[in-house]
This record gives sequence, C-alpha cells and structure tokens, in this order.
Amino acid sequence: MTLSEPVELVRRLGAAPRDGAIATVEQAVDAYGAGYHRPDDRSTALDILLRDLARLRVQEPALDRLIGTVERYIDRLHRDLVWPDGMRALA
Repeated sequence: MTLSEPVELVRRLGAAPRDGAIATVEQAVDAYGAGYHRPDDRSTALDILLRDLARLRVQEPALDRLIGTVERYIDRLHRDLVWPDGMRALA
C-alpha cells in the first residue's frame, strides 16, 4: 500500500529538513483535504492521513518530530470540522 501524497512529502522533507517545511506540508494537507467537499468525507480523508503518518513513524522513527507537528495540524483541521466557528467558543 502506498502512502498518501502529503505523507510522502513528509518523508522527503524530513530526510533533509529546511526552512518552510512545515508550511509546505500544511499546504499539501490542505490541498488533499480540499478534494473532499462533504465534511464527513474530509474527516475520513484526514483519518487516512493520520493512519499513513503512523505507518511512516514506524518506518522512519527519525521523522517523529515532524510527524508529530503534522498530526497536531491535522487534529486542528478535525476540530474545525466538528466545531464550526460559532460553536468553538462553547467547547
């Protein structure tokens, strides 16, 4: 099974970290998620990214820090799907 495109990007950037790597990966995650218009489809797509990141963490333990940062970003995207802007204050 191949890893999703944003996760492959994490693998490539993690091997030679550079300035802006996090922003580049976040943009890739956003573009990947934008391909899914319904919130439940987008949520599933984000879950797939998290699964692929977990697989990458096992394969490439040296990328743990970068993977953790990307996972936190995906978690924020998940929260935005669950708690629309007006509801976030109530949480």
